[in-house]
Amino acid sequence: MVHLNQNACTIQIVGVGGQGALTVSKIIGAAAIEKDQQIVVSEIHGMAQRGGVVQTTIRLGDTISPLPFSSDITVLVGFEPLEAYRAKQEITSETVVLVSTDPIRPISVSSMGQTYPEIDSILEEIGKHTDCLFSLSSKEKALEAGDERVKNVVMLGALVGTETLPFTYDEMKRAVEASVPPKALEANLKAFDLGYNEVHDKK
Repeated sequence: MVHLNQNACTIQIVGVGGQGALTVSKIIGAAAIEKDQQIVVSEIHGMAQRGGVVQTTIRLGDTISPLPFSSDITVLVGFEPLEAYRAKQEITSETVVLVSTDPIRPISVSSMGQTYPEIDSILEEIGKHTDCLFSLSSKEKALEAGDERVKNVVMLGALVGTETLPFTYDEMKRAVEASVPPKALEANLKAFDLGYNEVHDKK
């Protein structure tokens, strides 16, 4: 059972450049503004244009810092599985972890000729650090929605499905509608629902 602190929620998204973490932050921001919810967003990245690591932190509610303190992450969202693995030391057993199982070879792996770990091994190791782990193929769901580019919105829907955010399904869906271009709305809404159902049905 997920226990949500109604006064504060910290979402940390980890992945590589170009995966759309900032778009997800924008959509969550739209929901926060609509609900008059305090929000602070920060981003740390390295060589994002070349597939470098990207870390986005979204803090909702009572907060005094844009960055998370040690072990106060409510939910960790791994857009890339190896980057989720690398962030495992930053979470506690109560942190909800959501991981896309679609690997993107980070520059830190490819540049050093290293072998990418098996996905099952990555998930097993992450599972040792949390009591609540969800995983799904965002690529598979995005293709089902008709556009591989909406993988990030699949993950947003999955995040909403964990019920860790202080927003309802309807509130977040309205935020998607308000934040994406009209020509891409149908695919994004379908992606959102596919991600949401994949996680919510497993709770």
